[in-house]
Amino acid sequence: MRVHLLSAIGAGAIAFAMLGGSALAAPPVVRDHITSTGAAASHTVCDGNICTSTSVFVIVNDPDGPSQACLDISRYEKTEIGFTPLGYETGCAPLAEGAFSIDPKGLGSASLSSVDITVEVFTCDGTGCDPAGRRTVEVSASYIGVGDLITFRSNGKSSFGGCSMYFVGKGSEREATATLTIDGQSLAATGYLAASTQKIKVLCH
Repeated sequence: MRVHLLSAIGAGAIAFAMLGGSALAAPPVVRDHITSTGAAASHTVCDGNICTSTSVFVIVNDPDGPSQACLDISRYEKTEIGFTPLGYETGCAPLAEGAFSIDPKGLGSASLSSVDITVEVFTCDGTGCDPAGRRTVEVSASYIGVGDLITFRSNGKSSFGGCSMYFVGKGSEREATATLTIDGQSLAATGYLAASTQKIKVLCH
């Protein structure tokens, strides 16, 4: 399921929740400026009715985290009425500085250097899913932006107690093709690249 990075990292409510507690005890004005970049891509292959979907998500927030890469691998059986899950693996790992590079203006390309991600493994049947251990997966990725660059701008105001938060965000998103490398196996994938900035000001009365 695709979740727009620009929506997730630009949510004013989350930012206000983070700042609200300290703002009450801080000086009358609190300011924050966050720059976020990220990428997501997925590859799906089916052998008859049995399919495997592999997705890699990357997000980098400056000056403060989280900055991480995440891996999801899902196996399922296609049926006449939908699909039946067979198992999945999921996990995230923090990124070292410089591990993810991106063209933030044109979103023409991006790359994720090799990172080890420990994933939780689950097996599933008709009654649900059960933990089945952990394993470490080596993940890297490269992305090429395709199609039109889509831009957005938003602003808003929220109130909490005796404080008001003003939020201004702008950014861009672009569809992308990608090569995901999972434990040495290369997978052709499709997804998107994104970049945004958010400015937040909290005034307490």
